[in-house]
Amino acid sequence: MNYKYKLGFIGCGNMAKAIINGLLESKFLPKEQILISTPNIKEKYMGIDFVNDNSIILNSCEYVIIAVKPQIFRAILDTFANTKAKCLVSIMAGVNMATIQTASDCKEIIRIMPNTPCSIKEGVSAITYLGASKESVDFINDIFSTISKTVFVEEKYFNAVTSISGSGPAYVYYFIQSMIEAGVKGGLDYQKSKELTIKTMIGASKMVENSSEDINTLIEKVCSKGGTTIQAIDTFKEKQVSESIKLGIEKCRIRSEELSKA
Repeated sequence: MNYKYKLGFIGCGNMAKAIINGLLESKFLPKEQILISTPNIKEKYMGIDFVNDNSIILNSCEYVIIAVKPQIFRAILDTFANTKAKCLVSIMAGVNMATIQTASDCKEIIRIMPNTPCSIKEGVSAITYLGASKESVDFINDIFSTISKTVFVEEKYFNAVTSISGSGPAYVYYFIQSMIEAGVKGGLDYQKSKELTIKTMIGASKMVENSSEDINTLIEKVCSKGGTTIQAIDTFKEKQVSESIKLGIEKCRIRSEELSKA
């Protein structure tokens, strides 16, 4: 089938815009090959054509990225019947590929779990697929590689992915905020405390990524018996900070499982 557009978007929220920005900046696709469908858009985004009818996207685009909230998707399920798109790509949390395939009768489904740092090209995206050809998988992987690192994960683990990388930025922000506030309490002004905290988080993350040593060894190398760091680490252990983090992530995963069954 000859398609008028290579790629379509149903929905144009922050994540869709991040993907579009990555595509255009990398020159992976020209704007003339992209079409957007959303009821909220008032003017062209980045010069890209738009429509207010999902069926146009589903019948004129080779690949379609579904970038709406799960509850909106469920409300517009009927518009996906008899889609002519070659491949449907979902970035929705809590909606499995079988549901999308049944609603659309599309043979090729790809599911992605990106995270918000994709908006600054520092994200990570988990990818899984159902019935998709190598050509389709490679094409979509290349798209998301313009804004993130991509990792292939079986769909049965996607609730765990949601609880780690999907929701994970919020956990990091929470810890960063606590460190900044502690610095301010110690007498630093907010901006200096923020700068010290952020650079420390980035540097420590790169140490974990690039070091051949395990994380416990890296922790021990910063701590010395009777020194300063060990006081903080011992307090975290006493207050069971690690267990609280694991429990919070578990609750996040369980909620993701509940939403996927709704």
